[in-house]
Amino acid sequence: MTEKLYDNDSHLKEFGATVIECYEKADGYFTILDRTAFFPEGGGQPSDTGYLDDVRVYDVREKDGVIYHYTTKQLEVGKKITGTIDFERRFDFMQQHTGEHIISGIVNSLYGYNNVGFHLSETEMTMDFDGMLTRENLIEIERQANEVIYRNAKINCYYPENLKDLEYRSKLDLQSGVRIVEIEDCDSCACCAPHVNSASEIGIIKILDFAKNKGGIRIWAVCGRRALKDYNNRYFNDLEISALLCSPQNEIAAAVKKQLENIESLKYQIGGLKKRIIESFAKTYKVEGQISAVFQDGFDIKDLQSLADSLYKEYGGIRAVFSGSEGEYSFAICGDAEKLDAWFKEFKGRLTVRGGGRNGMVQGTVQNTKGEILGVINELD
Repeated sequence: MTEKLYDNDSHLKEFGATVIECYEKADGYFTILDRTAFFPEGGGQPSDTGYLDDVRVYDVREKDGVIYHYTTKQLEVGKKITGTIDFERRFDFMQQHTGEHIISGIVNSLYGYNNVGFHLSETEMTMDFDGMLTRENLIEIERQANEVIYRNAKINCYYPENLKDLEYRSKLDLQSGVRIVEIEDCDSCACCAPHVNSASEIGIIKILDFAKNKGGIRIWAVCGRRALKDYNNRYFNDLEISALLCSPQNEIAAAVKKQLENIESLKYQIGGLKKRIIESFAKTYKVEGQISAVFQDGFDIKDLQSLADSLYKEYGGIRAVFSGSEGEYSFAICGDAEKLDAWFKEFKGRLTVRGGGRNGMVQGTVQNTKGEILGVINELD
C-alpha cells in the first residue's frame, strides 16, 4: 500500500519518499514509492505529472492500493528521492474539479438531477446530468455557484467513520473506504481526487455552453485560470470585431445584426439585377434548332437556372446551360415538361449524370467533357 499524501494536503508540491520497486515496461518504467503526493488518475481527474529527483513522471495509476509512477528512467530500489509535482497543472485540475462539484451540488439541490458523467482534460471540462435544463436555469446555477466562491465556502475532504446516516452524492454504491468532499452549505460528494481548500481559490465559474445528451444535458464550463483565458480570448475577438465594425464593444451584436440585414438586402438587389442581366443576355445568344446547349463560365446553379429559363421563354424547345470545367460541369435545362422528361432520360443514360427535377426544369452535374456533352445533345436533337 502506498501512503497517499495528497489526501491530507492537496497543496503539497514537494515530498520525500523511498523507492520500493522499479521495473521496466514497454514505454518506460513502473516506479513504486512508500509514499507519494502524486495523484493517480481517478474520479474523472487526470493524474499528476512531475519529477522524482530528475526523472520525469508522465503518468500515475493506482491498482489494489498500490500507486504506479510511470517514469522515463529506472530508479534505484531503496533510494530516498524527492518528488516534485507539476503544481500549476494540479491546481488547474483542482479548480475545475471543485467547480464541477459546486455546479453538480446546486443542480442536484435545485432540480434533483444527478451528475451521470464527468470529463476533465487539459483543455475541456464537461458534466452530464440526467435531466434537461434551460439557458435561464443555467444562468441561475452559474450565479449561485459564484456566490459560493464569493462567500469563500470551506472545503473539507475526509474519510468518515460511519456512512450510515451520512447524506452524500455518489455515482457508485460504495460501502467502505469512501472519501467525502464536503463544500460548506453547498454539497457533499464521494470523490478520491484532490480539491482546493476553499472556494475562493477557484476564482470564478463560467458555464460556456450546453447540449442535449442521452435524455439529459451536457454542460461545458471553465473555472479559475481557464475562465480568465477564455475571457481574454473573447475580449480580444470582440475588440477586433468592434474595430472592423466601427462599433463600441458592448454594441457589436446589434452592429453585426445590422450588417447581416444590409447583406441580405444587397443580396436581394443583386439577385434582381442578375436576373434582369441574364434575361437581356439570353437575347444575345444565337439559338438554332429545338435543342441547344450553352457553356458559360462562372455561373452558379441559380444563374444557370435563370439563363436556361430565359432561353426557354425566348426560344422554346429544350435549352441547356452548363458551367464548370472539363469533366465536371453543373447544368440546368428547361423545356416543355413532358418532352424534357423523355429527353433527359436519354441524356442521363448516355453520360455520367447526377441530378433531376420537375415542372419543366432539371439540374445537376455531369462528369464528361464538353465535346462528349455536345455530341450527345446533337444526337438527341
